[in-house]
Amino acid sequence: MSVKAVRVKDIMGVMEEIAPKKLAEDWDKPGLAIGDPEREVKKILVALDVIDPVVEEARRIGGDMIVTQHPMLLFRKIESITADTLLGKRIFNLIQNNIAAFSAHTNLDIAAGGTNDALAELAGLKNIEILEETWAESLKKIVAYVPVGHEQAVRDAMCGAGAGHIGAYSHCTFGAVGKGTFLPLEGTNPFLGEQGRLETADEIRLETIVPAEKVHAVVQAMLAAHPYEEAAYDIYPVEQTGKKEGIGRIGELPQEIPFREFAKQMKERLGLDAIRLVGDGEKPIKRVGLCTGAGVEFVSLAAAKGCDAYLTADIKYHEAQKAVEMGIAVADVTHYASEVLIVPVLQEKLQAAAKKNGWNIEVVCSAVDGQTFWTIEKGGKTSGNKKSKCNGKGSADSQGHDLRGAGKGI
Repeated sequence: MSVKAVRVKDIMGVMEEIAPKKLAEDWDKPGLAIGDPEREVKKILVALDVIDPVVEEARRIGGDMIVTQHPMLLFRKIESITADTLLGKRIFNLIQNNIAAFSAHTNLDIAAGGTNDALAELAGLKNIEILEETWAESLKKIVAYVPVGHEQAVRDAMCGAGAGHIGAYSHCTFGAVGKGTFLPLEGTNPFLGEQGRLETADEIRLETIVPAEKVHAVVQAMLAAHPYEEAAYDIYPVEQTGKKEGIGRIGELPQEIPFREFAKQMKERLGLDAIRLVGDGEKPIKRVGLCTGAGVEFVSLAAAKGCDAYLTADIKYHEAQKAVEMGIAVADVTHYASEVLIVPVLQEKLQAAAKKNGWNIEVVCSAVDGQTFWTIEKGGKTSGNKKSKCNGKGSADSQGHDLRGAGKGI
């Protein structure tokens, strides 16, 4: 039995399910940056960044595709691609070795189960909510008029195609009995009545809610299950929205603890050698906000929503001053450390998709230490990074992916 070849576009489809591109911020550039969507994939390397050591690692282990959180072309204005520039050389290296480069950035940060949720889980937060809503599912209402006795078949078809979901409930519909009238004209083949004669039928007004992007599929399913030759139905806009997604998270610690103690816990869990802190170390905290990467722009929102502390990275001096003035404690856990924890999560999700689809591919975590910062402690001792194991098998992850960062403070 031959095994179907897995292609770059297949992995892109899986990543679209994990982190839909529609969730990305307008300025972001996620997706396939380099590569042929039809190229066969046998080995995937997962990393945080497409940097030269990662590209070389992919080449060395025979990788066909690199999947990262950071886009390699973000914030870069490209006027030419030549081998005598750093970026040009990297692009040449990828193309010459037939390695595709794909990223899911802010869409992965925002998506459920993505980067921010990974950090919230590591922090031990409960009762998780979105810090700032950035996307809401648009909804429509579909009303179908169905002869009595056939409403269940039509209901099942519509709900099976994606209609009828409200919160944690499915198959949410409403039906009202009424009278429908129609006059079959010449050339028709009516389910009820006959040509040239007005027919009155007992019908159910069957209505339900549906995500706007699934309207076409639901209508087609309804028409296929409807007994009438010409089914009558209406589609209405509605004011409410469906599922919501957003950047950052807010949650609660199991119990109130001093900020200094919470910071020490995060330093250990993230494997940081040092951590920069802003605010009163003895302040009792319970409600914590966070945004992975450079999320200091949301510190005011976190304070306004009652957060006692905030986790992020890349905080600057005047931003730290403002946090102190607002009375919110802030821990700068470094950009790298706050986001690299998504690498093994992505590996697991891709492995699960491969197993589900019967794909014979290998997914490994990068062993490259992408942290760019290091510190000198008192007495001249330097702080380096330690290694932490990544999940699965492979030449790269058997060495363990570095989940360690560096900062200054505790």
